[in-house]
Amino acid sequence: MKERYVLRVNGRGNAWPIPIAQVHPFYSLPGAPDYANASYSLLERDEKGKVVRDLLVDAGHGIVPFLLRHGNRIPDAMLITHPHFDHTLGMDWIIQSYYRFRGKKRYPVYATRGCREQILATMPHLEELVAFTDLSYGEAVEVKEMGEGITVTAFPVYHGPHARAAAMLLVEVAPARRRLLFTGDVLLPLLRERDLERLGGVDWLITDANNRFPYPKSNHWSVSRHPGDEKFLEPWLEEMTPDKLMAPHNHQSYANYQYLLGFFEDFPDKKDYLLTVLDFAARIRPGHLLLAHYSGLEDEKYYGEKLLDTEGLRQWSQRTASSAVPGTTVRVPETGEILSLRNGTFRNGPNQ
Repeated sequence: MKERYVLRVNGRGNAWPIPIAQVHPFYSLPGAPDYANASYSLLERDEKGKVVRDLLVDAGHGIVPFLLRHGNRIPDAMLITHPHFDHTLGMDWIIQSYYRFRGKKRYPVYATRGCREQILATMPHLEELVAFTDLSYGEAVEVKEMGEGITVTAFPVYHGPHARAAAMLLVEVAPARRRLLFTGDVLLPLLRERDLERLGGVDWLITDANNRFPYPKSNHWSVSRHPGDEKFLEPWLEEMTPDKLMAPHNHQSYANYQYLLGFFEDFPDKKDYLLTVLDFAARIRPGHLLLAHYSGLEDEKYYGEKLLDTEGLRQWSQRTASSAVPGTTVRVPETGEILSLRNGTFRNGPNQ
């Protein structure tokens, strides 16, 4: 019998992994099927392995070519972590397809209020085509389109001043007894101690690995620390006031202000901020750590570290993470691969 729920990797790229006329060892040319932004699908399958429901997580500029090549099926609903184009640009095509060929029904999208507002500011025509469900921080919401037992919960993160209401999303799959945490792009999780406790022991941590080493001006956290990284981190930490960190999160809202205030009460010392993937993983102890969205350009420019290909990133991350998060399996996926939620094994082909 086919496993009922699996995770498909639709894309593993960062915002602009291959500028035109350039090359990058992590992204294959010609064709570059893996150039797309980091995107995933939680697939529900019947006993014969046919996909019957599809929950899409983020929809950047490479998602439509991927979907056309892999089943040509409209996802049943969509989760958006934050409103940057490399996570939203494919929304228009998907939503227009659904609206035109599903009896002019509005397409279901789950996102935070600030994320919704920024999406509609850049693509205002979608307002009449989308049924938005606003996600409030820390509150689980049922994803009705996926049947019973699938919920999503948003937790606030800071991804720079222009990523309004950016969030990491916890997807809980009760029928499979699995929890998946999609961080989206993040520089600093704005999570309270109680949030970290709630996320403890997630089965899958699917995260932003844009930099191996800290460079906060990139607005991404790093995978690990590096000797001498204080010259980048300390000036940034000094200028990051609570007001600046809260500004993208509609902190004029009483509920959001109170929620974010809890982060600063729990972490009054900036030295305790979780500014690396491995710091965060050490706190929540995931079963599997999935690294995507790799760039490495800041590592090369500011640390003199070479860009890595897929195998290089795998070997480096497994070696680096082995002592920081013992017992956690570290993965660097290929685009199009299927992951078993039960044991983390990879399977080739999008519909197996």
